[in-house]
Amino acid sequence: MKTILIAGNRTQKETGMRSTYSRAVLAAGGLPVLASVETEAQAALYAAAFDALILPGGGDLPAELFGQQPHPSIECDDPARDLSDRLLWEAFHAAGKRVLGICRGCQAVNVFCGGTLHQHLPDAFDPVLWHSGNGKGRHAVFVEESSALARVFGAGAQRCNSNHHQAVDQPGEGLRIVAHAPDGVVEALEGENTLLVQFHPEIMGDEGIGIFRWILED
Repeated sequence: MKTILIAGNRTQKETGMRSTYSRAVLAAGGLPVLASVETEAQAALYAAAFDALILPGGGDLPAELFGQQPHPSIECDDPARDLSDRLLWEAFHAAGKRVLGICRGCQAVNVFCGGTLHQHLPDAFDPVLWHSGNGKGRHAVFVEESSALARVFGAGAQRCNSNHHQAVDQPGEGLRIVAHAPDGVVEALEGENTLLVQFHPEIMGDEGIGIFRWILED
C-alpha cells in the first residue's frame, strides 16, 4: 500500500479539517499520514519515505509571496504552514514524487512556482460565479481533453464544487492551465508529477475519487 503525506499541523482543528482528505485517500487505496515540517532536512526525509504529497485546502496565502499588496479581504495568519507547505513541495517535487494540490494547495504550488493569484474574485471577474459556497454548490468546469485531469475526472464539460474567493491568475513556471469555469476562473493546472485543482474532490464522493487514485499510480 502506498503512503500519502497530507500536509498540515497536528492540532485538533487541523486534524478534523483533514479527516475528509484522509478518508478519500483510504477510499482510493492509499495510507494517509498527517505531518508538517520546519526544515529542509525534515522535508527531505518525508519525501524519501512517502510515495506522494497532498497540499490541502485552508486559508489565504500572504500577498507578499507573489509580489502584491494585500487585499482587505485576505485572512492569513499561518506562517508555519506557509513554510511547511513550501518545503514539502520542493522536497517531493525534487524527488520526482507526485503532488496533488487542492484549493489553497493549488494556489500555493502556483505561487511557489512563481505564479500569481487573483486575491478576490469579485474584483477580477464580472460577472463571477458562486465560487464561495462551502463546497456544497456545483458549477460547470471545462476540462482540456489532453490532460491527466481528463483521464481521472472526465474531459469537456464536467461539474465541480467551490469554496474559495481567490484563484490562480498567472500560472507559475512549469505549470499549464487545463480547466476553467465558465466565467474564466482557473479550476486546474498540471505540471511534471503535479496536479492542482481549485475545487474539492475530497467531498465529491465517487465523482472525485479518481483524482486521489491519480497520486497512487505508478
